Amino acid sequence: MATTKTDSRSQSARSRARQAMADQLARAKQREAKLTAVFGAIDAREAAETALGDALRELRDTGLQQTELAEMTGLSAREVSSAIKSAEDNENKSAEDTNTANEASESPAPPGDGEHHNP
Repeated sequence: MATTKTDSRSQSARSRARQAMADQLARAKQREAKLTAVFGAIDAREAAETALGDALRELRDTGLQQTELAEMTGLSAREVSSAIKSAEDNENKSAEDTNTANEASESPAPPGDGEHHNP
């Protein structure tokens, strides 16, 4: 009968361990789903910031000063400056990505390993 109690305790311990692992896995999946939503919101915020900056740049190009833009929009001077910088950074990054892609497509790869070997 002592073996039965030991077996029963072992089964109970394994059962608790399985349940703990299942709970931990469920929490991890829940966190993953919530993190995916957070990352999507961050991407959306960055896109909105860039769109705002583009619109503010267009207004600035009509001759308005950044302080005037802040007054007209109700944004702080810091928000106006940050949005414009975000749009400019995005434009510069896009131009760099285009240049890098063009350079890669224009430069043919050397034949073989690129090294010359004497016979």
